[in-house]
Amino acid sequence: MKLKLAILLPLLFSFLTPAFASIQVMGTRVIFNAKEKEQSVRINNVGDAPALIQVWIDSRRESSVEDKENLPFIINPPIARVNKGKGKVLRIFPTDETASKYPQDRETMLWINILDIPPESENAADKNLMNIAVRTRLKFFYRPAGLKGELLTASENVAWTTQKTATGYKVTGSNNSPYYISFASLKIAGQEDTILQGDVIEPFSSKVFEFKNIKNSTAPVLKYTFITDLGAFVNKELKL
Repeated sequence: MKLKLAILLPLLFSFLTPAFASIQVMGTRVIFNAKEKEQSVRINNVGDAPALIQVWIDSRRESSVEDKENLPFIINPPIARVNKGKGKVLRIFPTDETASKYPQDRETMLWINILDIPPESENAADKNLMNIAVRTRLKFFYRPAGLKGELLTASENVAWTTQKTATGYKVTGSNNSPYYISFASLKIAGQEDTILQGDVIEPFSSKVFEFKNIKNSTAPVLKYTFITDLGAFVNKELKL
């Protein structure tokens, strides 16, 4: 039976035509300043059919669709239909418990989840279609009022130290600020195999980035790209 199932499943899916979701999120991150009454996220339906979306916030770096949490934010609307070619604004509000839930001396990083559920085709019964619900996750930074400094300055002032290893380097970034420092990428110049994608250094913390298999680099240069509040990429270089 197991052998038959293993043969039948690839045959079944080879005849299916996937129908992909079509919700486009405008932005890559959300900064919620505590002094503001609300924040918003705009989404657009760039597909050729209506879509149903479900939106929620969670605190886990990795989570499933079933992992729902009761966090002190209200999203309006939490469920919505978005017609083709149309957009919708998702509004996010704090509750009375928000300030007491999170530290007030630093940012907290959460996640916005937007689940795009494509509708079934009217002629689905006559076609081999596989509808796929696609979830988009955006970093959501809750920023208490009164934090010292600003993200751009903090990102430019990360303190770096280097340790030589048998095969490369361990580079430690120290963030002495209340902000999350977000990186799009880090690499050793001229050595494309060393690229590290997407990471953060938490507030008042350090993080080690390990670069392995460095080839013939007597004066290595660290090239990294950090991300601003507006989602802009800023490139920097550092001689190790």
